[in-house]
Amino acid sequence: MSGALAERDFVEKLVKAGFEDIEVVTRRPWGVDECALYPLFTNELIGLMRTLIPVEDQLRVANSIVVKARLG
Repeated sequence: MSGALAERDFVEKLVKAGFEDIEVVTRRPWGVDECALYPLFTNELIGLMRTLIPVEDQLRVANSIVVKARLG
């Protein structure tokens, strides 16, 4: 699965889909620079993020997680 969800919402959706023993194996912060690598984030959007997000917060605007679970 992929997409932009809060971690708890993502886990809730996995539970509703029938998964059990859900464990977040890794968490990795994403900054504006990582976002700029993907076409979803246009140059205009990246520019806006750099303008609106304080410099000290630009290294962590989101998290990437890897989840391990078992289909119940």
